[in-house]
Amino acid sequence: MTFERFIALLVQVGIPEEILNDADESWQIRHDLALTSAETVALQAKIEHLAPLGFSLWGAEDYSLGEIISLLR
Repeated sequence: MTFERFIALLVQVGIPEEILNDADESWQIRHDLALTSAETVALQAKIEHLAPLGFSLWGAEDYSLGEIISLLR
């Protein structure tokens, strides 16, 4: 999974491209992107479809984009 492909996934779940233009791998799902519940559910489903890793975006950890990308490699 490349950074660009992950950004495309975020756009698919409803994150506006103009917000993502400044994003980098250090950005966190909750803190920086402030995903709604619906966006989180959609992103979780897309991640599970790509690679059933068994990790959850609903846990206590606020994953960075880079951490998620690394898990999907």
